[in-house]
Amino acid sequence: MKKHILILTLLSFTSLVALAQEKGQISGTIVDAENGETIIGASVGITGTTKGDATDLDGNFTIRNLDSGLYSITVSYISYQTQTITDINVVSGETTKLDIALNSDVANLDEITVTAEAILNNEAGLLRQRQKSIAFSDAISAETISQSGSGDAAAAMKKVVGASVVDGKYIYVRGLGDRYSSTHLNGAELPSADPNRKSFQLDIFPSNLLENIVTLKTFTPNKPGNFSGGLVDISTKDFPNQLSLQISTSNSWNSQTSLDNTLLTSASSTDWLGYDDGSRDLPDEVEDYFNNGASQFPSGTSASRDPGLADTLNNLSNAFNPDFTPENKTPFLNQSYSISIGNRASLFGRELGYVGSLSYGQSYSQYANGFNGRYAQIGSSNQTDALSPIFEYSDEKGSRNIDLGGLLNLAYKITEDNKIGMTYLRTQSGSTSGRILNGTNEDATGTLSNSVLEYVERSLSSFQLDGKHYFPNLLKTTFEWKGTLASNTQSEPQRRQIALLAEDRVLGGQDTTLYSFPNGFALPSAFYRDLEESNVNLSADLTIPFVSFNNIGGNFKIGLSSIETEREFRENIFDYVLGSPNSVSLNELKGDLDAYFAMTGIIGQDNLGRPIFGVVPRRISDTRNNFDGDKSVFSYYAMIELPISSSLKVVGGVRIEDAEINIASLDTSVARGRLSNRDLLPSLNSIYSLNDRMNLRASFTKTLARPTFRELAPYASAEFTNGGIERGNQDLKRTLITNYDLRWEWFPSSGDVIAVSGFYKVFENPIESVIEVEFGDGDFTYQNVPEASVIGIEFEVRKNLAFLTEALKYFTVSTNLTFVDSDVKIPEEELIVIRNTEPDASDERQLQGQSPFILNFDVSYSNPEIGFNSSLNFNSFGDRLSKVSAGASPDIFERSYSTLDFLMSKSISNNFELSFSAKNLLDPVIKRSQEFKNQEFVNSSYKRGRSFSFGVKYKI
Repeated sequence: MKKHILILTLLSFTSLVALAQEKGQISGTIVDAENGETIIGASVGITGTTKGDATDLDGNFTIRNLDSGLYSITVSYISYQTQTITDINVVSGETTKLDIALNSDVANLDEITVTAEAILNNEAGLLRQRQKSIAFSDAISAETISQSGSGDAAAAMKKVVGASVVDGKYIYVRGLGDRYSSTHLNGAELPSADPNRKSFQLDIFPSNLLENIVTLKTFTPNKPGNFSGGLVDISTKDFPNQLSLQISTSNSWNSQTSLDNTLLTSASSTDWLGYDDGSRDLPDEVEDYFNNGASQFPSGTSASRDPGLADTLNNLSNAFNPDFTPENKTPFLNQSYSISIGNRASLFGRELGYVGSLSYGQSYSQYANGFNGRYAQIGSSNQTDALSPIFEYSDEKGSRNIDLGGLLNLAYKITEDNKIGMTYLRTQSGSTSGRILNGTNEDATGTLSNSVLEYVERSLSSFQLDGKHYFPNLLKTTFEWKGTLASNTQSEPQRRQIALLAEDRVLGGQDTTLYSFPNGFALPSAFYRDLEESNVNLSADLTIPFVSFNNIGGNFKIGLSSIETEREFRENIFDYVLGSPNSVSLNELKGDLDAYFAMTGIIGQDNLGRPIFGVVPRRISDTRNNFDGDKSVFSYYAMIELPISSSLKVVGGVRIEDAEINIASLDTSVARGRLSNRDLLPSLNSIYSLNDRMNLRASFTKTLARPTFRELAPYASAEFTNGGIERGNQDLKRTLITNYDLRWEWFPSSGDVIAVSGFYKVFENPIESVIEVEFGDGDFTYQNVPEASVIGIEFEVRKNLAFLTEALKYFTVSTNLTFVDSDVKIPEEELIVIRNTEPDASDERQLQGQSPFILNFDVSYSNPEIGFNSSLNFNSFGDRLSKVSAGASPDIFERSYSTLDFLMSKSISNNFELSFSAKNLLDPVIKRSQEFKNQEFVNSSYKRGRSFSFGVKYKI
């Protein structure tokens, strides 16, 4: 009830504010038509009046307090052609947005006049920015993100040319794995909280916090050089030109989860906020016990002879949560809520812009018909017709996910030529899940049941200060600086897992079932894992414009940056054993796990009055699995944007990066992981304008990919998902990549683009995740392979269909298709093992994580006259190599699947909007598998179900 009263109060307040806005305004950005750079100090005035404004440091202007009606504005600046924009419709209480490009007045051209209709498209503005970009880039705007119904940044990335989303959060660009991508927030690189990946988890960003997402596909020296597939730069909401308030909510139903039995775990009192209340943490009694110098709990045998130890062991045993069994719950609908507010105000006589936003989401997912398996090739290929199963399990899993996000963005004009800004972003997510796998295993007779209770908590805090300063009397130099403090955490408190074996036996002439924890498998265990990564990012850039020999403006840029990253990883593991020989066994309890764990601590006395212990915990942590890591990258660069003629521009330069990575286990006997390199990264881009709407681009660059902390950490740890052991490799080298790119792009009209791109990449020492036969089934590590190459081509079309007939003017088709071919030279020692069982095996394979094709296809209908938008979105990708098998067994591939989503929205009056979406309509099987002699052996498979949602948005 309180929630509804709050919403009604906010709606009433905002309605009153909306009524109070009697005047309209015109705002926009002025840029140079030749190079896309913003123009500072341009004059923008209402034609025939004294009302107007001058563009600021970002080329922005605002003309306020305008009555409703049609207006014309005149834009002028020295050495540029004066431009008049007519038929600008201003509505009371609203802002009319214009983005205007001025041409150089090199030939004393007369003033030109255009109508406002040609420049009132947000997506078109981004395309114009792309047209003038110095690098190969693709972008999606807040407008497109909203129309696509994307709930987070990862979902929005599906619309980027050549991008695919893995596991709902990791981005692969141009078919390359996540290690070849880099994620930035407002221009600053983000740390990763995933222990095993470089890539940032993009699902942590709610879509309502986003202004746009720009993906750079070629390197320029003013950007970090640690990417090859793409650099994804997420820009958060900027402040509006007038009061803006938006409140939205939506509910969705999933065909195989909502209102159905779902495996989950018991929740803490704060799970609904995305964080644990501490009830899952390592108990205080246990922490205090180890902090006082102990390394292990007393055994049940020793404690039974010492009353003091008996009390200690009993208290420690009962401090843990004894719940090891997932429970069925019935989730309601998935829900999401968001609110954002922004405006401009005056502070000390200067303009202050602000925007604040909060978002909250709760979603459930499950699959009940999944499968999990592992296989090995026994003998040579001519001696066997099939792979032998190591295990085969039915798989059932349920999850509850909470996502909470907040943003505060401030910008203040100290003077007309000096501006500072501050952005604070905080996201919090918590995911609780239950999972049960039942089936057979080669190491156990009977039916094996594995169950897991898991809670994963993630957070990101980013505080960013930036400044931009223009010095008109100092060669018109612009100085920009940025400082970012970011902290990213991932916590897995008390991950509980258990393997239970049920064997049918005949004893005493009667059929019976024996229950046990099977030999060779881990006893019931509880894992506590905490990872924290902090990042300090400082950068400074100086831009000095100049006029080249042909009287066309260019830029010279120099800059430096420093990134300091620290990671701390801690792991505690406990298993559970019987404390006394005469304790009640699991078989006597007929496999009742609740009854088994109810026997925790002291459960009675023997005939001598000594305590009998039932189930007691035992610490089995390995000190070497805890580590501290630090990474520092200091960079400096110089580059020049040199216009050779009015049609040809060359952008060249070099970046030098000094990088050092250190990994130290808390076990000092373990060798340290270390990487230290100085890399010279050249870049040469050329842009040739065939005409004012068509470009031809070519690029040659060198970039790199460094190993992650975990990959360099020289120790072994349990990899939960697949049950294997992960081993780091302290001898890993960084990967050096030479990139060649070519693109033809045509912007036939506002909002349209047709482009064809080709790329070729050569990798030296690429890093792969590889299953090692010598370590045992399922165990894997990382290795450098000598070389690899990737060649690909991209096709992109975004076209309004009005050119066919006026009746189709509200329809737009957007499609992009990427084909990629890759080759990896298999290391000689690995090839010997492979050819022992398959003499004719090739000495090359596909690059890990690379897809042979990626397809995105959208058809949208957008009619502003009736406020109706709809789109049908299709996405598909080709099989990509998931795990390399260093032995004779076939490699594991993530198999191709396709998704289809339908979305629509309808404005009701000026303030309300209704939306509907139907997602994952094809409901494909998501599968990883191996192939052997034309047979498929499935490693994992499941389906996500179809989702249908309805939403309401209120905005002013």
